[in-house]
Amino acid sequence: MLTESIKDMNRHLDMERYLKEVHLVKGGSDIEFDPDLNKKYSRRLQSVIDELMKNPDETNMEVVIKDEKNKIESELKGRKDSEKTKYLATLEVLLDLVEIGYNFRKNSNLYVVPPNSSEDPQAYKEKERRALQKERRVQFEDESIRKFIKEMESGSRSIDDKEISDLIADGENLYYDLKPKNSDRDEITSHLKQSVSPYIQVADDTRDEKTGFKLKDIWRYLRYTWLTPYNHVPGRSIKFLIRDGSRKNDPIMGIAALGSPIMNLAVRSDFIGWNIDSLRERLQRNKKELEYEEMLPKDERTEDRKKRTITKTKYLETEEEYEERKKKVCKRSRDAIETGYKRSLEDIRWEDFIEEYEDLTEESFLNPDERTFEILDEIYEEAQSKIEDPEYEDTNPEKLDDWAEKSETPLFRKKRAKTLRELLSSYEYVKNNEDKSDEEFIEDALESKDGRRAIKKGIKAQKKERVGANMMNIMVCGGIPPYNEILSGKLVAMALTGPKVIETYKNKYENQVSKIASSMKGEPKVKSNDLVFLDTTSLFKVGSAQYSRIRVPADNGEIEYQNIGKTKGMGSIQFGPDTRDRLSEVTEIEQGREKVRGRFGEGVGPRMRKIKNGLLNLGLSEELIRHESPRIVFGIELAKNAKDYLRGEEEEPDYYWDMSEDSDKKQKEIYEHWIERWLSKRVQKSEIMERVRDFEKEDFLLSQEIGFEQQQLSDFIVGE
Repeated sequence: MLTESIKDMNRHLDMERYLKEVHLVKGGSDIEFDPDLNKKYSRRLQSVIDELMKNPDETNMEVVIKDEKNKIESELKGRKDSEKTKYLATLEVLLDLVEIGYNFRKNSNLYVVPPNSSEDPQAYKEKERRALQKERRVQFEDESIRKFIKEMESGSRSIDDKEISDLIADGENLYYDLKPKNSDRDEITSHLKQSVSPYIQVADDTRDEKTGFKLKDIWRYLRYTWLTPYNHVPGRSIKFLIRDGSRKNDPIMGIAALGSPIMNLAVRSDFIGWNIDSLRERLQRNKKELEYEEMLPKDERTEDRKKRTITKTKYLETEEEYEERKKKVCKRSRDAIETGYKRSLEDIRWEDFIEEYEDLTEESFLNPDERTFEILDEIYEEAQSKIEDPEYEDTNPEKLDDWAEKSETPLFRKKRAKTLRELLSSYEYVKNNEDKSDEEFIEDALESKDGRRAIKKGIKAQKKERVGANMMNIMVCGGIPPYNEILSGKLVAMALTGPKVIETYKNKYENQVSKIASSMKGEPKVKSNDLVFLDTTSLFKVGSAQYSRIRVPADNGEIEYQNIGKTKGMGSIQFGPDTRDRLSEVTEIEQGREKVRGRFGEGVGPRMRKIKNGLLNLGLSEELIRHESPRIVFGIELAKNAKDYLRGEEEEPDYYWDMSEDSDKKQKEIYEHWIERWLSKRVQKSEIMERVRDFEKEDFLLSQEIGFEQQQLSDFIVGE
């Protein structure tokens, strides 16, 4: 534990005054920082903290921490020393926190003080941007990445001797082609439709007809220009290029990528109806609260108060309409819950458990007793002990070819036992109340603990089936210069809602076997390939102009990017690769092996789990993953019945687009709407068009940023 002298206390008071001056103190949000270090390194950390608190200037703090880190690294020099490694991990964590604006407070204990991101959102955004840029530059230290960039720029990856710059539009030419000849909106729009011809293209392994590059290499190069580092994400994934077919080589207007969404996102679950509160809300009578002001009676008026506010409830449906709708909600919800249980239980292998245990029979899984649950607990604990045993060499499921063999690995034995226990336990309530009417079943269940648990598990079963199959996350979406100046980012976002994307997804994942589900079932399982919903988040807390006001007219309505809420402000953005590596080393020291190996089947978010485990093994609070910058979450319904379909209440999606018609033709309607709604206005702004004209493609090339010959990565980092 860090101690404090009288001199320290004076410095602490100075620090408190400093923090209040810069509006960084937030009541109750300070996080205790007491790493599990031996006496030697606790004293060294205390000396570092004292230096930081003497001069809490951000640059000074970074330099102090980096100097100490360099000293320890030079002492370590590749040798194994658990205490030095834990201290280095502590310094890495401190450095990352300082770089996004954390400060320190000491009384009897040491606390780290998160920045008040609400006080100056733009300043905090810049700190986050720097943290991202730092990690992004680290990836350019990888020789394979540097080689790839050189080959793309020199043309050696093209079979037609083209360079990546041939796919970047010339700013001056684009300026003169798009510049309005007059101010007539209709004439401008007509001219633009002749001057720019967007189309979407899957960035796969095929060669580009225009330049001879592999389409996926074009996408990859352009992705490296993004602020965020490029990381592979497991699961379903489709990458897209948006190109301009009106110009030589069809230059790139923007890039996009869809990937498997995270399983748990609270605001999305609220929006779709994947929780009990949402079900309760749907069972309420639809109404609107109206507020208006009216004059007070004369005898009640005063000089300061002459009016009063009246609140009235206006019902949006009659009592008969409400009762009819409630019946329908109860029936559909109950059917979906029961279907979720039955399908989930059918999709988990348990025959091998029967073979191993004399007390288990098929009846045990149809009507489980206490012994069934005891055995499932035994299977779970045995598998867990093998996973955690550093001496046990378990097989990576991904290296096995047979689904039954995959299901028998400790990882999947554990998952099967746990899931079976949860499902069978909760399903008992459903079966014991099968004689009730739909309304009675749902309403009674909501009033009892066992009933709520049964509903919750049934909803979760439907959610697990749909999340990995019928919705995708927009992982990448943005414009490429010089088109980004004329809102090609919005064009990309709009293009992702089109029938071409839905069709591409359907074709790619038709009859594709799901790895995780098949490993649970012990045989191939094919999931649905109907894409009905997209979600995405803003990069920063400050609003995302790219997604705002996007509405796409379709055949059967309008598709909209809806702001559905904010994340909780938890994540790994603040922790760089060096910190993650050190935290993983700490976990290996404390637990004998790497706790999270990022293996197939371990679950989503291995980076976050590695950080959490490392922090806990270092004796630090997992509250440090709170980055104080909740992101805006956008939801995009591609089908009119997207919510009902995702809840398992309807079997077929009712798309906004007529999917029986030519998808290319329908997709073109989106591009024309973008021209009419956005581009025609944008080109009339002289300052925007001047930026287009002044764009130099050479400045966009990654070699200009990396500086292969003259510069090293360390040249970009402050204090080194």
